[in-house]
Amino acid sequence: MTDRPGVVVIGAGGHGRVMVDVVRCQGKAEVVGFLDDAADLQGTISPIGVPIIGRTGPEDIAGCGAVAFVVAIGSNRIRAMLFDRCLSAGLTPWPAVHPSAVIAESATLGGGTQVVAQAVVNPGARVGRNVILNTACTVDHDCIVADHAFLAPGVNLGGEVTVGESAFVGIGASVLPGITIGAGATVGGGAVVISDVPPGATVVGVPAKTIKFRE
Repeated sequence: MTDRPGVVVIGAGGHGRVMVDVVRCQGKAEVVGFLDDAADLQGTISPIGVPIIGRTGPEDIAGCGAVAFVVAIGSNRIRAMLFDRCLSAGLTPWPAVHPSAVIAESATLGGGTQVVAQAVVNPGARVGRNVILNTACTVDHDCIVADHAFLAPGVNLGGEVTVGESAFVGIGASVLPGITIGAGATVGGGAVVISDVPPGATVVGVPAKTIKFRE
């Protein structure tokens, strides 16, 4: 038996396994199981030894036996919906920050934000709720990353960059200092962003250029 709090991980896919590893490395909580909607996973044990204990509906969330949660879903829209659902069920967002991540003393992280191994958040940066800061991404000084955004592995944000709510910045992309990425925008992997990205736009390439807008 343990007196450490129980954490449920929402989503049993690859990122879910990463989040289990983060929580285990922190050594401050116990993962009670995954919640996932895949029918073929119900009642099974994941490859990392964590059981799938139900689906993501309100009843299963409320009855999962955990006091805290991590929403390990890549889709910003779905992650935001499930984040609110877990809050409504009375669970608390777990601060899933890998011990190897570097968070400046003057930086702030919102509830439920996930910081994966080797990520860096520098002084004055403000990161909202339910954000994913994936492996080895860097958020430089005085950046603002809004709620439900996603920075993929190896993303580099220069100083004073703003990333809007539910925006996605793809693997290995670089954003020059002072740039604004609009809400709901998508930056393709490997892009170099040298000018502001409008809300809902998708940009790709070096330098990044707009190829479409979200309908």
